[in-house]
Amino acid sequence: MRQAWLMYRKELLGMARSYQLLWIPVVFMLLVVMQPVTSYYMPDILAASGSVPEELVADFPIPGPAEVMASVLGQYSTFGVFVLVIAGMKIVSGERYGGTAALVLVRPISSASFILAKWAGQMTLLILSFTISYAAAWYYTVQLLGHVPWREGLAAGGLYMMWLAFAISLTILLSTLLRGIAVAMISLLMMFALSLVQNLAPSWFSWSPAGLLKLAAATILGAPVEAIYYPIIMTLLLCVVCIGIAIWSLRRQAIPDTSGE
Repeated sequence: MRQAWLMYRKELLGMARSYQLLWIPVVFMLLVVMQPVTSYYMPDILAASGSVPEELVADFPIPGPAEVMASVLGQYSTFGVFVLVIAGMKIVSGERYGGTAALVLVRPISSASFILAKWAGQMTLLILSFTISYAAAWYYTVQLLGHVPWREGLAAGGLYMMWLAFAISLTILLSTLLRGIAVAMISLLMMFALSLVQNLAPSWFSWSPAGLLKLAAATILGAPVEAIYYPIIMTLLLCVVCIGIAIWSLRRQAIPDTSGE
C-alpha cells in the first residue's frame, strides 16, 4: 500500500509539472460551458447575423435546462473521451520504452502498485476535470435557462463519469500492451464501436458500458429507465478486468533494453 501511495504521489507531481492538472480541467470547462451559453444566446446570434428571417428568429425554440444538460453530457462522450485518451496514451508505454519503468520496477515496487498508481492518478484527473466543468455548466444552465433537478443531475453525471473511467482503464491496458499512437487509435475505435453497436441494437446490448450514455440522458430528462444495474455492473467489472490484465501483462513483460536508443 505504501508503494502504491508513493507512486500515486509521483503521478500527481508529474501531472502538476506537465500542467495536466490545469489544462485538462480548462479544456473540459470550455467544451461544456459553451453549451448553455450558446443555447441561450442563439436567437440573438442568428438575429445579429442578418441572414435569418425575423420570423424564424422570433420562433426559434430555446431548449429547456434538462435538454441543455443532456447536450453537455454528450460533449463528454465525444471530446471528453478524446482528451482523456490522448492525455493517457503514453502513461505506461512512455515509461517502459523511455527507461523510467526499468528504474522503478527494479526497486521493491510491484507491478500492481505501478499500474494502480497510474490508474488512481488518471482517476484523480478525471474527477477533478469532470467535477469542475460539470459544476460550471450546471451553474450557467441554472442562471440562464432555469432549475436543474439535483438528484437527476448528479445521477446522470455519475453515470457519465463511470463511462469515462472505463475509457481510462481501457487506455491503461492498451498502453501496457502497445505503444505510441496505436494506443489512442485503438482506444478511441473501441469506445466508438461500443457506442455504435449499442445505438444500433440497444435492446441486445443494454448491458454494455455504452448503455450508461442512454441511461444518463434519460435520467437527466426525467424519462423512465430500465435495467440500470446491468451496464453499471458490466462497466465496473470491465474496469477491474482491464486493470487486472494490465498488471498481469506488465509483470510478464521484460523491460525493454534502451541502451541502443
